[in-house]
Amino acid sequence: MIARNSITAVRSTIQRCEHTNKILTKRLHTLKSKRLPTAGAATSSEASRSNNPRTPPSRRPLSSTSDEHGDTDSPLQKQKFDEASLPVSFSDISRAQVAIRNGIVRTTCEKSHFLSDIIGANVFLKAEIRQFTGSFKERGARNAILHHLREMGDGFKESGAIAASAGNHALALAYHGKLLGVPVTVVMPTVAPLAKVDKCRKFGARIIIKGAHIGEAKEYAETLVESEGLTYINGYDDPPIVAGAGTMGIEIIDDVPCVDAVIVPV
Repeated sequence: MIARNSITAVRSTIQRCEHTNKILTKRLHTLKSKRLPTAGAATSSEASRSNNPRTPPSRRPLSSTSDEHGDTDSPLQKQKFDEASLPVSFSDISRAQVAIRNGIVRTTCEKSHFLSDIIGANVFLKAEIRQFTGSFKERGARNAILHHLREMGDGFKESGAIAASAGNHALALAYHGKLLGVPVTVVMPTVAPLAKVDKCRKFGARIIIKGAHIGEAKEYAETLVESEGLTYINGYDDPPIVAGAGTMGIEIIDDVPCVDAVIVPV
């Protein structure tokens, strides 16, 4: 069953993306028209160059194109994107894809004809529920464990990993820790679903119920890092975790090369 407000939210997001695309397209046409010569008589400099075919035409670099306000750079050109300054790069995601591909399910993007008809756009769904533990968290968890195994070697298998989680991250870490021979300790708050607590225990993880919420569980887990020499793996604020999750992006582009927008529920 699909909630009506969810459909409305998806439709609204797609409309905003289409509006932004129209603005950028109009802006691009404006910049192109300013670089192209207008029909009619050539300027004096162009006329002089036409008499001397060996003189190359002058070209203004894109970085110095003026707009209607007299700025030398367009808004898009002002935003310098430096991948090296990011904590996670595309190279990290590509390496993660190779590292985890034998341990996770390569889910596909399936077109939802029902949603597409309601919204008026081609809507594809990526069912990460098909992962063994039921969520995309497996991608980051496996990549993080493999990362620490490369960094620490067998020492990581002796000490182990720890995390605070109320569910999906705990399941993913426990499952892949078992597969890769790394002991996992999971601190779960009292509000954690019992079904997920039981599944983590079945995967062989050490379960500690501590704290009224995830914040208190995390504080306690950090004390065990110091006292037991464990390696803390954050479920979201961790480069290998983010790189692992980013592998979904590569798969989306492979399945839907002409994708306009990716909508992620948070």
